[in-house]
Amino acid sequence: MKTAYFWLTPQGEQLALRLQKAFGGTVEPKAAFDTAVQRDFVSCDLLVFIMASGIAVRKIAPLVQSKASDPAVLVLDQQGKYVISLLSGHLGGANAAARRFAAYLGGEAVITTATDVAGVPAFDLFAKQNDLVIENLHELKHISSALVAEEKITLLTDLPVELDAFSENIVPETHPVQPCAVVISDQLRDCRAEHTLYLRPKSLVLGVGCKKNIAPEHLEQCFLRFLEEHRLSRLSVAKIATVALKQNEPAILALCEKYRIPLEIVLDDAILGCNYPFAASPFVQQVTGLPSVSEASAYLASGCGEVLTGKVKYSGVTFAACRKKLPALRWKGETS
Repeated sequence: MKTAYFWLTPQGEQLALRLQKAFGGTVEPKAAFDTAVQRDFVSCDLLVFIMASGIAVRKIAPLVQSKASDPAVLVLDQQGKYVISLLSGHLGGANAAARRFAAYLGGEAVITTATDVAGVPAFDLFAKQNDLVIENLHELKHISSALVAEEKITLLTDLPVELDAFSENIVPETHPVQPCAVVISDQLRDCRAEHTLYLRPKSLVLGVGCKKNIAPEHLEQCFLRFLEEHRLSRLSVAKIATVALKQNEPAILALCEKYRIPLEIVLDDAILGCNYPFAASPFVQQVTGLPSVSEASAYLASGCGEVLTGKVKYSGVTFAACRKKLPALRWKGETS
């Protein structure tokens, strides 16, 4: 976690240096306070202000954008008695950082997040703990408000979830759907709830094959069409896989770069040694020396996971999808 410390008094500087020694980071000079805050708000994961909270609020107010992207912000008094989690408590990790700092200083962590105070699960933290992507963050407030009010919410999930640590107000989909629901799925599932929070696991591996020098725009259109036709979430695509012959294909590289999806190259020997009955293509065999490209790449790059589609053909392009095996999801509570 890249951390920056800000101070205004000699006592504050001493506390900043003490925290830096314990937790790492950079103690910014007082003379560069304004410019350093603006720079570090973008480049750092955690900003620590050792000063009055009002000063910190005024400095960061013009910079705040979204809880999905803002860094964690803490405010401490210069004696270290109180460590206030001011911004990005869950997704940014400010609540956990406040607890760590307070434990080290022998002070008190000040946490005001409603779910923490009420002792109910926070689904933004649950998503972070289980590497889930929040598709529609604006719905989170409705889910959290319902839990704080001790109302029931529906949980619809395609992945195993350890429910023991969850609140009894989180009920599985076998019950009637409540006004608020959480859906955990890599598929585009419909839900009848008034407010639905969608959490996307990084579970899908897509294999791709294409003609040489195919247009990037065409490959992207085929990619989006493939996902739509099979009702798969783009946010759940963990990686795209192909064979060594295509590892420098401009259209594939452009697709991965645009959607920030890692590219995995599957070795020819792995495909030739695999016993899975891929749909062999004489043309592909002639061009690549392999019985399959997209289907074999998806299967092997997913760790021989669940086959969701066979080879799907488009003009000059093939795609296939497999699902990785993921561990059961767990609510670990607020960790320090």
